[in-house]
Amino acid sequence: MKENIKIYISCHKKCYLPKHDLLYPIQVGAAKSKKRFPNMLHDDEGENISAKNQSYCELTAQYWAWKHEEADYYGFFHYRRYMSFSEKQFKANKFQDVEMEYLTDNALKKLNLDKDTMIKKINQYDIITTPPVNLPKLHRDLHNNYDQYVLTPYQYKEDIEVLLDIIKEKYPAYYDTAYSYFYKEKYGYYCNMFIMTKELFHDYSEWLFTILEEHEKRRDYSEYTIDGKRISGYLAERMFGIYYTYQKKYKKVRCCELQRTLFKNVDVPEKIKPAFAEKNVPIIVAANDYYAPYISTLLLSIREHSSQKNNYDILILSHDMKKENKDNLLATLGKVENFSLRFSDPGSFLDGYDLYTRGHFSVETYYRLVLPEMLSEYDKVLYIDVDMVAVADLAELYHTDVEGYLLAAAHDPDTAGLYNGWQPDRKEYMDKELALENPYYYFQAGTLVMNLKEFRKTYTTKKILDVAASKEWWLLDQDILNKLCEHKVKFLDMSWNVMFDWAGIRLKEIIRLAPEWLYLEYVEARKHPKIIHYAGPEKPWLFPEGDFGSIYWDYAKKTPYYEVLLYRMSCYAGNKEIERVDAGRRANREAMSPVYRTIRCLFMYGPVHMFREIKRELGKNKG
Repeated sequence: MKENIKIYISCHKKCYLPKHDLLYPIQVGAAKSKKRFPNMLHDDEGENISAKNQSYCELTAQYWAWKHEEADYYGFFHYRRYMSFSEKQFKANKFQDVEMEYLTDNALKKLNLDKDTMIKKINQYDIITTPPVNLPKLHRDLHNNYDQYVLTPYQYKEDIEVLLDIIKEKYPAYYDTAYSYFYKEKYGYYCNMFIMTKELFHDYSEWLFTILEEHEKRRDYSEYTIDGKRISGYLAERMFGIYYTYQKKYKKVRCCELQRTLFKNVDVPEKIKPAFAEKNVPIIVAANDYYAPYISTLLLSIREHSSQKNNYDILILSHDMKKENKDNLLATLGKVENFSLRFSDPGSFLDGYDLYTRGHFSVETYYRLVLPEMLSEYDKVLYIDVDMVAVADLAELYHTDVEGYLLAAAHDPDTAGLYNGWQPDRKEYMDKELALENPYYYFQAGTLVMNLKEFRKTYTTKKILDVAASKEWWLLDQDILNKLCEHKVKFLDMSWNVMFDWAGIRLKEIIRLAPEWLYLEYVEARKHPKIIHYAGPEKPWLFPEGDFGSIYWDYAKKTPYYEVLLYRMSCYAGNKEIERVDAGRRANREAMSPVYRTIRCLFMYGPVHMFREIKRELGKNKG
């Protein structure tokens, strides 16, 4: 069993690097890079073509390994593409990529990148690569590899013609295979990913780089586009397919094809430290990119009620926030010395967990569950939902003493009313599934003062997420936190989380069913709200006439997103009007007699529509 196996991971940016005996990260293009990445190899040491990385792409790592490394097997992955050694076949896209959200240890476990498993598998073959792409399935205009190449705007047919000429001159045994691969084959091998025996790797590298070097001499790349200048890498993808096909057909090498993954996010979660050394008030908000306009409104409300006595350390948690929206949110706050706004993606902490979502809830709601580990440099933070506006200084709330508690939160009179009869199945769920000692002490999780230090003493992130994934919790993370924090909650004045009167029924129908003390506490809090929470599906950005709607728009109209908010609201209203009109038309149509509908079709739309109407009526009345 040969165990000297080296699989190189080509990296051109800082990324997550797994600790693995067979995987060797290598920085490509290091010769021209402004940063030298630590804890990895570099392709500019010794004999190298690192400076040609723009044209050769990941091949600069292959060239370096060819000239410097000694191994029984050589392999090449990319910083965001790995092979899967799992027996399970994962669903792949048309390009044969198995798309995965985050590159984490959990993801690699799914791929079964166990050292012993890999060694055993690799030793059974001479070449391992990834499955071919079926070109006609990728696009109807693609009939072969030549089509796939030349139909790309920044790739030229002349490069293929020159390549074939070079192969015919220098390696004539490969010419027929190369010609057939370009003009006859309907499949293609892409991404320059493989694992080969030492003998084959050296043979392939000699063949590959000799041809590419000659191609550089015969073609002028100086006027190519920025994408087109990656030509040597593009050609090499096709050349691997040619070499692999030839070896399978004529040399009878042992071959295997393993699925290829594509990780959408490979960033290393950075350790987040408090933004200010003194009087730091950390405020955490979670939302996806679409919610940027609503984050902007919240941020403006926080700023307008802030104090110069405190420093506001705001962290937006999002997995897909675009740079344009980040810039707009920074512009919302402006250059205020006592405000810091940063962004972070906590999604990798949730990787591997199947977390239930429904309705208007999204996975971002679970982000607050990983804050104890994610914000390990913080002892306490303030978490608030995005569908809120602040009408008081949040520093006052942050300074709530939570010593000995896991968190501080306000009672939830809405849930109490639902439990008391407005939603009969809620009582059964809360009694059987949540099984809280006192269901009226259920808290609303939109506003939380979280004692992260106490959380870290009490629960691991794994324990919290195991509970989260254990069942389909009705109100998701809110139920989970209520379950985990029972008896360790400090209750806030409800003015810090005043839920608006959703649809005009929350106050008079739902909360009125809550115990009197909760009803009265809510009524009192409405008189002097400090945070207004637009909890429910009817948000003020779509229904401005709703409860506390004018307060929301007082802030919204001052944000960089005012026009966006108006546009979205008008689109929503327009769609609702179309739905209303369509429903009316359907009702009117059904109210007409079949004979009247048929005659109406004849006069309004002609005989063809009339016969269609008759056919429809016959189909309806069949049997």
